[in-house]
Amino acid sequence: MTAFDKAVIDNLGNIYTNNILSETGDADFHVGLSKARVAGIPQPSRCLFHLDGFKPFTKAPLAHAHAMLEWGMNWCISEYASDRLILHAATVAKNGTATLITGNSGSGKSTLACGLMLEGYRLLTDELSLINIDSSTVTPFVRPVSLKNKSIDVIKHRYPSAEFGASAFATHKGTVSHCKPTENSWQTKVDDALVKHIIFPKYNAHCDGLSVEEVAPLDVFNLLNTQSFNINILGVDAIRALQNISESCIAYRIEYNDLSSAADFINGLYE
Repeated sequence: MTAFDKAVIDNLGNIYTNNILSETGDADFHVGLSKARVAGIPQPSRCLFHLDGFKPFTKAPLAHAHAMLEWGMNWCISEYASDRLILHAATVAKNGTATLITGNSGSGKSTLACGLMLEGYRLLTDELSLINIDSSTVTPFVRPVSLKNKSIDVIKHRYPSAEFGASAFATHKGTVSHCKPTENSWQTKVDDALVKHIIFPKYNAHCDGLSVEEVAPLDVFNLLNTQSFNINILGVDAIRALQNISESCIAYRIEYNDLSSAADFINGLYE
């Protein structure tokens, strides 16, 4: 085993539960990492992501290998999971019902989802929510939570017991580190959850406390549509599924300057 192999494997052990790493059975994807080559000549400081021998990305610095593996696995789902509607959204659940947290990159959705997970919610996903088109349920895609830049320190400071993998510095997203899901999240990784609430968060360090605005169903539909990866591929069934979620769930747009106020608001939805 090379030092490169050991570093990647050790990081997987830090952010995945042992039960997941030891599972056997059929696999949907066969992925891996290797050191890059040019004209057969190894490039010791660069690596590539593989999917069944296919290399979908350009080479990346070796120091970004563990982050690249996580990004690659997300890419596999976004490209090939064609039986469910895929939304760019985090999902957490409590008392049998789920809250969808969605927004553009930088909105704070992963940080908020991570905080809720570490306060007792179960994490279904932090990045790609898989919506069953015949219901308003989300199928879990439990993975380490991807945090960036200042969000890493926010979570580490607020939750000292949170477990993290190695940080990847100076990526195209800045500094990236992954937080290990809680045991409760792993144990319920096959349990779908019915979506009851939708949150459109916006973290703003300069805003004056928490502001909340209820979002009308038509606006919810339009906002969720912009976060969909494959609604145009699934067609009318996916449109109906998105319409059903938009009309059956209570949705809010929230702006906040600290994690506590946002988490307290979502906690209130479950009281």
